[in-house]
Formats: sequence, C-alpha cells, structure tokens
Amino acid sequence: MNEDIFVSKLKDWSNTQANSLENYKYHTGTIHSLEKKGMTLLSTSYLDLTVKFGLLSKISNVYQLTRIGRVLLSLLNDKPNNELNSLYLDHDERIFYIYQILQQDADTLLTIVNMLQSLENPSLKNLQKNFQQAFLDRLKAKISTSSQGHIVNRLHDRQVEVTTEWKKPEGYAAYIIPPRLHWLLDLGLLDLRKEKNSFIYQLTETGQNLTKTFQKLKNPNISDVTDAWFSAQFFSDISPLMISAPDFRQWQDVDDEVRREACKQYLPIAFNEFRRSIPKIPLTQGAMYLCIRLVTQLHILTNLGDLIQWFQEPRTLENYKYEAKISARENESYLVRRHA
Repeated sequence: MNEDIFVSKLKDWSNTQANSLENYKYHTGTIHSLEKKGMTLLSTSYLDLTVKFGLLSKISNVYQLTRIGRVLLSLLNDKPNNELNSLYLDHDERIFYIYQILQQDADTLLTIVNMLQSLENPSLKNLQKNFQQAFLDRLKAKISTSSQGHIVNRLHDRQVEVTTEWKKPEGYAAYIIPPRLHWLLDLGLLDLRKEKNSFIYQLTETGQNLTKTFQKLKNPNISDVTDAWFSAQFFSDISPLMISAPDFRQWQDVDDEVRREACKQYLPIAFNEFRRSIPKIPLTQGAMYLCIRLVTQLHILTNLGDLIQWFQEPRTLENYKYEAKISARENESYLVRRHA
C-alpha cells in the first residue's frame, strides 16, 4: 500500500476509535493535530514503528505485510467482533507483542525495566535522568559476556554513539522512555500512580514475574534475552503469566496423539492464512502461529524449537503429510504439506 494512502487510512481509523480511547484506561495515542503536516508526521511515525518491529516492510514508499505481520493479522481477524473496546489486548495479542518487542527492542526496553526495579523513585523524570548511564552499563555488561566479534563491534559502536552524540541525554530519553512505558502499561506489565506533580511507575506482579524468566548478565541488575531462550522457553515461560488457567500441559508431557489432534485443528488454518501458490509456509511463521493458538485455545505450552523438532519427522494429519524442511537461512526454512 502506498504511504499516502496508508497514512490517510490510519488517520481515519484513529477517528473511528475516539470512543474506545475515551473509555480506555490510558488516553494517549490518538492522531490529532490542527495542522495537516503534524497529523502526517505523527501517522508516519506509527508506520515507522511497525517497520522497526518487523510487522511491515517498506520498499519504494510502499508498505507490505511481513511474514510475522501476517501472523498478527490472523490473530486480529480472529478477534471477536462483540468486544466492547478493541484497544484492550487479548491473551494472544499480548503474547505476540511481548515476543516481537523483545525480539526487536530488548536492549532499550530491558534497560527501562531494570531501572524500574532498581531506582528508589522511578518517576518519569528520574528514569529519563538515569537512562543514558543505565544503557551504557548494559552495553558494557553485554560486551564483557559476548564471545562473538561482530556483536562486540556493534555494541562498541553503540557505546560511542550514546557517549558522543547524545549531547542532551535527558532530551534523547524523553523520546525513548515514554512510549515504552505505555507499551508496558498496555501489556499489563506496569502500573502508575500520581504523587504530587509526577507519576510513579511500578511493575505489576505479572511484570515482576516476567523479569524472573530473563537471564542475568554479570551485573545481577541487568537482564537479557537470547535466541536460545526465544526458541526453547519463551512461550512456555511467558504464556502462563498472561493467561490464568489451572490446566496447562507441557508439550513434552503429552503423547503424540494429543499433539496430532492439537496441530490438526490449527495447521489447516495456518496454511490457509500463510500459503501462497505452493503447498508450504515459512517454518517460523507457522510455528509461531501454532505456539500461540495451542496455548491460548488448548492450554498446551509449546515452544518454537519443540514444534520445529517434532515436524522434522513427517507427520500425517488426516489427508496430509507435514514435514519441516530446514535451511541454514531461517527465511528459507519451510513447513511442507503433501497429500498422504
């Protein structure tokens, strides 16, 4: 979709959500301005954010959904139409957004989360005042624990940028911190209260439990996430924090018949949503959709690595045989479907 058309549609959609926003717990995010230029800049900033988080790609001023963006669209399309306020996030949306935000923005977001835990008075002013040093401490800790040269070089470059180019650190932080606090509020991971002339932010019980799932660097006050954790633990660690259910079952604790029945319900939907002209879908895309659907609908806790490993052996489900085809390049790995 062309950028101008997209911006126009986004502003129109924002106008239709005025009542929902008025009845939402927080009143930020509406797109309004007396000047057309201001409205356009604000709208394009939201589009830029979707590109940053890998939901859209932009080529020659045209936006299109990415593979992960299509997973989100499928979840949104399944959202009941009778919900009183569409701005409140369902369980599957919260799980999806936490995954994608941590994938794309972990260093910045976790710096803020760790500050919320360590500062005696985590007001917005104090968060912004201390952000630069906390971020530099994080980069230093990651450099000391990384054994990969290209990552160390990238972190060093970031150190230099933050140290030399942030002439007014609190000014930079004023653009960085508030939107992320609102993400945490929307996800139910943060509370705020007003004290005198400032707001004090505090992690909810869910937010505190979430931080316990992260590994610690050499500094015990600095959390981090890894590719291995996303593959082997994310959904089984995070989902029970988002959903109150007494009957969760671990993927490894159920037999193959239960696994087959579970996948049989949602694999046809995944292929209908994500398949192009040939009978295969991107492996990570399909596995992510299944992980979210199995936990929110069937309370089966499974992870990307579990599903990818299970489908490396051909699995016959009704009239089709499914098999994972693994490539060294993640975007060239697929889940293939053939007639049995």
